[in-house]
Amino acid sequence: MFVNVSEISAYAICPRLCYFRMQDKIKPTELHAVREIYLSKRKGFDESWAFERFSQMFSDDELFERALNNFKFDSSLELLKPIDWEIRLKSEKIKLRGVLDELVEFKDKRFPLVLSLRCPKEGIWFRDRIKLAAFCMLLKSNGLNCDKGFIYHCFDGELRVTDIGRKERYYVLKLIERVLRLKKGFVPEKTKNAKLCEKCDYRDVCDSKPSTFASKFL
Repeated sequence: MFVNVSEISAYAICPRLCYFRMQDKIKPTELHAVREIYLSKRKGFDESWAFERFSQMFSDDELFERALNNFKFDSSLELLKPIDWEIRLKSEKIKLRGVLDELVEFKDKRFPLVLSLRCPKEGIWFRDRIKLAAFCMLLKSNGLNCDKGFIYHCFDGELRVTDIGRKERYYVLKLIERVLRLKKGFVPEKTKNAKLCEKCDYRDVCDSKPSTFASKFL
């Protein structure tokens, strides 16, 4: 049994968000839309190509248009040489797999780049740090040793870099353990962050009894 990088990233936000997304895999998010926009632009294609890619997977034109209107492509990306995109990575050893948005070259070294929507005032979000750590671990398992990575915040046009150390790698392993529990049927507690709950698509079902919201996905 494997855990996806997207699952541990969701768990880092809220355990129940991870649970619901595992059950409701067809629901698109703004991140799905901006990924297609970003990848199309980096590969030299336009917005119509991005929409074609998105529409093959999802049928939410309004969500795509909203993401496109908020998307910013900043010139700072020109500092990074694209090596490859949408790289499927897998490690039997740590029971982890994922699709890396982009592998880039900077100062003759290669690093992972992941996408996010908006950035905090300083640094990067914890969930993005965890995502980068996970991909650094996957890249190492596939022969590329790297201890840092880039995050591009698509709605702010902000490119940031962060170091990845032992602490982050250890936390990835802990999250893998927790997500595996969910896959075995464990129903997690919800986050105590009220601000996150206000914007969550699963708020109504989450507020119901565990037996009730579990049945909605059967």
